[in-house]
Amino acid sequence: MRTGANPAKAGLPAYQPHRLGIATIVYIPSQEGYFEHSLQILDYTLAGLRSATSQPFDLLVFDNGSCPEVVSHLRTLYEQRQIEWLVLSQHNIGKAGAWNWIFAAMPNELIAYTDSDVLFRPGWLEASLELLAAFPQSGMISAQPNFYDVMDGQGKAHLELEAGGRYRFGEYFPRREIIDQYCLGIGATAEIAAPFYEKPLPAVTHLESNLQAVIGASHMQFLIHRGVARQVVPLPATMGLRRAETMSLDFKIDALGYLHLSTTEAYVFHMGNTLSERLLAEVAQVTGAVPAPTRPEAKQAPPPRGWRRLGMVLVQHPRFNRQFVRLYNFLFQALHTDK
Repeated sequence: MRTGANPAKAGLPAYQPHRLGIATIVYIPSQEGYFEHSLQILDYTLAGLRSATSQPFDLLVFDNGSCPEVVSHLRTLYEQRQIEWLVLSQHNIGKAGAWNWIFAAMPNELIAYTDSDVLFRPGWLEASLELLAAFPQSGMISAQPNFYDVMDGQGKAHLELEAGGRYRFGEYFPRREIIDQYCLGIGATAEIAAPFYEKPLPAVTHLESNLQAVIGASHMQFLIHRGVARQVVPLPATMGLRRAETMSLDFKIDALGYLHLSTTEAYVFHMGNTLSERLLAEVAQVTGAVPAPTRPEAKQAPPPRGWRRLGMVLVQHPRFNRQFVRLYNFLFQALHTDK
């Protein structure tokens, strides 16, 4: 039985979201091995967002089944009002599955998605909004030149720009340091990196503003209009991270006639899962101070000896490396799959 009237009915105003909402997905199932520095890098991502974003925004963090220590850290940030919306999932529902929640739920007019290991630099938002103004047909806009076409040339939406005489197609040659940063971020070997230095990127120029954009966008970070985001969900989500499922976002956006574009300058940097002096210096430059470590630094490991040393030698051989990777993937899945 209800007694009295709900005070909210007396005219309590509802929160009015900012125009911009930023979302990230966090998956740190442990703080060992691959994930040893992931929580600290997440803090760098959030600190960079706060320092480098020129407009007020709402932050949504979707935790996709992280370990208790990480969840506790996120709860603390939420209680400190550094996170507007914190979604906790006991299970990893996949990157595409988390996108389904984010795109369907965020009320902001513009939604910026970022992986939890991306460092934002000043100007990222301004450059993204410039492209949105010059190319109103945009579906995804990344604040870093896109070097990899996930649709393998099957995208068609940008071809519509050929009509009307407002745009010109061409090629863009990124500066060497932009390519260096991209290859560093993805951990590219010399063999993988070589083609990036030799092949220009497809580009399109808005003639009235003389603003050039690279054709293509990255899943690592992008800006998407709420109206577009609502149209592409639900996405298939059967695995934690499956290329075919994340690619379905691109194909749906393209089929709807929206563009994939990215900036010609690198306003974001993929930090990955390791720390370096270069990374810490860049974080300090963006934020003004390197955030305090979220966990004690690991002690310097002794030089490998015995079987460990033999393993380090064998892993350099392509044949043995493939077997080690398969074993690693099996063990990772066995350790972190929900029981």
